[in-house]
Amino acid sequence: MRVASGLLVAAALFPFATAGQAPAAGPAFDVVSIRLSPPQTGPTRTANSFRQRPDGGLTTTRTPVSSLISRAYPDTSSPDTVGFPDWARRDFYDVSATSSLTTPTAEQRTAMLRSMLADRFQLLAHTERRELPSYDLVLDRKDARLGPGLVRSDLDCEALAAARRAAAATWPPPEFEPDKPAPCTIVGSLDRIKGEVAISVLTQMLRAPTGRLVVDKTGLRGTYRVNLTFELANVQLGAVAPPENALSVFTAVREQLGLRLEASRAEREVLVIDRLERPTEN
Repeated sequence: MRVASGLLVAAALFPFATAGQAPAAGPAFDVVSIRLSPPQTGPTRTANSFRQRPDGGLTTTRTPVSSLISRAYPDTSSPDTVGFPDWARRDFYDVSATSSLTTPTAEQRTAMLRSMLADRFQLLAHTERRELPSYDLVLDRKDARLGPGLVRSDLDCEALAAARRAAAATWPPPEFEPDKPAPCTIVGSLDRIKGEVAISVLTQMLRAPTGRLVVDKTGLRGTYRVNLTFELANVQLGAVAPPENALSVFTAVREQLGLRLEASRAEREVLVIDRLERPTEN
């Protein structure tokens, strides 16, 4: 299953570094260039981007190191990461890295990114289990009736994901179009979530607009077409407060999906930053 937020990698294959220890030795990029992104001036703005190449290399523009760390440790959520210095989310970098691998696996890509962070940003980190505020996603109606924005699909995303893996994935990845997501993908923007996926994937996309981990407690299985629109009011993203009658994500989930977000608490692994330094440019 392809998700806009990135690739999931088994934690057992790449254990987190414990405090005071660097990641285990493994594949590394051949050449890495890191430069501070130039300030945005004038009416033209350069968007943030993260592009992986078929040979295992990558190119990023205006990417904070917090986002790079999130991709290097995909089993944790960036908003829950502990110990980020202020500049880790505020400073933006342009990164270009090359690799001599021909058909790198997702695990090798993750290992190279971790190696770069340890070498150039002096990253040391470990994980801890902590209980954090969360939301449970549950059915809103006793009769289990769903809203117009959540429709059962006959698409078998597991079979499609298996076919994609067998084909070694297509490069470059397909473009994520808000109005026309590819099968078994989901797209999230500041005020919309749209796609055709399992409910467990929807909970991942609700993480940003709600500001908390979302746990699937619906009992719904299979694939669903999702079409959710709302007005973002998330102070974590620095959004301006919406008008009083704005449609919050909580109201939209009830009215459009027939589901409900209930405040809860959940224990999960969080990434703790022990050391992180600004890189020397080259």
